[in-house]
Formats: sequence, structure tokens, C-alpha cells
Amino acid sequence: MDRVLHAMSVFTRVAQMGSFTAAADVLGITAASVSTLMRQLEARLKVTLIQRSTRSMRLTNEGVQYLDHCNRVLGEIEDMERLLNGAGDFARGCLAVDINQEVAQIILPSILEFRGRYPEVDLRIGIGGDYEGLIGNAVDCAIVVGNLSDSSLHCRQLGSLQAVTVASPDYLKRRGVPHSVDALRDHDVVHYTSKRFGTPRPLRFALDGNETSLKMPEKVCVNDAETVMRYVVAGGGIAQVSESAAGRYLGSGQLVEVLVGNRPAPLPISVLYANRRHMLMSVRVFIDWVDLQLRQNVYLREAPRKYTAGLDNARCSDWEAVRAATFERTAHHQTA
Repeated sequence: MDRVLHAMSVFTRVAQMGSFTAAADVLGITAASVSTLMRQLEARLKVTLIQRSTRSMRLTNEGVQYLDHCNRVLGEIEDMERLLNGAGDFARGCLAVDINQEVAQIILPSILEFRGRYPEVDLRIGIGGDYEGLIGNAVDCAIVVGNLSDSSLHCRQLGSLQAVTVASPDYLKRRGVPHSVDALRDHDVVHYTSKRFGTPRPLRFALDGNETSLKMPEKVCVNDAETVMRYVVAGGGIAQVSESAAGRYLGSGQLVEVLVGNRPAPLPISVLYANRRHMLMSVRVFIDWVDLQLRQNVYLREAPRKYTAGLDNARCSDWEAVRAATFERTAHHQTA
């Protein structure tokens, strides 16, 4: 096994340096020894890892996959050795994370703080929060939103997202204020999906002590949360988004919350990671850092805010009530 690990280490150095000779110089061995080790490793795996020519070399597809595997195995061994030697707070290596879009809007503005704290962790960030491809796509952890089915992955809940139903004052002036969930059928709804051309996230509402979902025609469906917000601010319709995503628009008066009495239950924010015996130190510190960012976010830790004032009691044609609601909401935001 030691020979295999040694060969893996040499292979990662060859891939890094792009040359057998350069790798040999760094490792303090001969280029012939490097070449022999690579041939033996390929024979053991029964695949070609490196395409060689007289002038250059490149990794095959199998070589790219095996390199990622080697980095993980060798990194985990090094992390555990440091942990056992009393250096368990040392995080390094490449960390691949997949983050739900609305959660990414909360934590990514502070990512420089994480980089400053852990400079030897190299981040690869995907926006989406798709845990289904976590293992196959070589992702270390995924930050997802929603109730999860049973999985072989480890799960830790980090917080929750509150959904709010919003529209612009201009749109409500033109189309009226919906006073019931069923009244939304007379409105234009802007749908959101976290995946490209994916199924829209259902509209959820609390109704008579239960939660209900409303299916609406998909006239506009966008897979970018910020684009949804801009479209709704421009008067494109009504959307149901996270309070954290809509907060600054609600606070500035560009959006108004409707159907506040029918807010659905918050959805959990969870982190999922592979069922490993020893969690990589880089994964551990990233999860702890995300947990801290979410706990510090004003929209996730405070009591529900009210952005509508007397709006829900207004008649659909009562534009003065909409204007008063917007004014009161803006004043509340400035003093909060």
C-alpha cells in the first residue's frame, strides 16, 4: 500500500509540474524512476493516465479523474496526520462546494473573510445547491434549501429561509392587491427555479392551519433569483422569494409584501457532505464558517418583519392604502 501511495504522490507531482523531468527534480529522484512508477501505476489501474509525446504530455480523461481522487486521498491522510499531531486546525487543499443561489447571496459577499482566515484552502464554488450530483461531480459539500429525502449523505441543518410573496407598488396600482391565495389566479406570477429549465419552485402558503401549494401558469420562469427580483421590481408581476433575497427591495419601498397572513413555514437550510469516517478539515471549517454567516444575517435571526402596513386590508382599487403602506414600510426599515 505504501508503494501505491508513493506512486499516487509522484503522479500528482507530475500532473502539477507538467513534466517528468521537472517532477523528478522536485522529488529528488531520476526521471527514469518517475517514468517507471507511472508505467507501473497505469499497469495496476489498467488505464492510460498520461498521454506522452517527445515534446509534451497531458492527462487523459481517466488521468483527470484519478488526479482528483489522489488529491482527496493524500489530502485526507495529511489532514488526519496533522489532527493526530495536534495541528487539527490546519485547513488546506482544494474545496469544491455547491451552494443554493439564495444562500449564496447571503454568504458570498463575505467570502474574502473566509479566504483571509484560511488562505491555503482553494475554493471552487458552484451556484445551485444540487446535492444529487454531490458524489459524481466530486463536490465536497452542498448547501441546499428544502426538506430532504433520506440519503446516505451526512446532513447538518444551518438555519432556515422564510418565503415572502412580493410585488412592486406600480404593479399593484395597475392590477390591484390580492387579498386571498385564490386571488393570485388573476395575477401574473414570476416563477423561480434553481436549475436551468428546471421545474419551478411551487408557491407555498399557510391556509386554515395547513400548508397548500398553488400551481400557476408558467408565463415567466427564471433560474436566477436576482433576475427575478429585478423583473418584479420593474412591475412584471408577483413572485415568491426568500425574505433575505427581497429584503433590500422591501426596505427601500421598491417592493411590497402581499398575503403576509399566509406566509408558509420556513424551509430548512442544510449542508450535505459525503459519509466519510474523517471529515476533511477544509470541509469542517467551511461548514462552521457558513453556519456563523447565516446566524449573523438579519433576515434569518430576527422575528418576522412586516412590510405591508395596512395593505392587506385595502380594497384592490385603494391606491392610497398602497402608498401609505410603502411609506410606513420604508420608515420601519430605516429605524430597524
